[in-house]
Amino acid sequence: MAAHRGHVNAVMIGVGAAFDYHAGTIQRAPKWMQNAGLEWLHRLCSEPKRLWKRYLVTNTLFVIGAGAQLLRGGRPKRS
Repeated sequence: MAAHRGHVNAVMIGVGAAFDYHAGTIQRAPKWMQNAGLEWLHRLCSEPKRLWKRYLVTNTLFVIGAGAQLLRGGRPKRS
């Protein structure tokens, strides 16, 4: 979605693996992992080559940005 921002004149909503779950092409994590908030770990172990960079880089950038925002004590910038 980020790569198409500004090029697609529409509302974009990320659904993650929802369609894959409903189509039955991938299995959900065991209930205990879902309840513990570890479904991301199950997905990473299932598809490490595809997901490692997304989880490591993107999530790290998000945490850094959220932390910087908290330290500034401000609200998010509007674009």
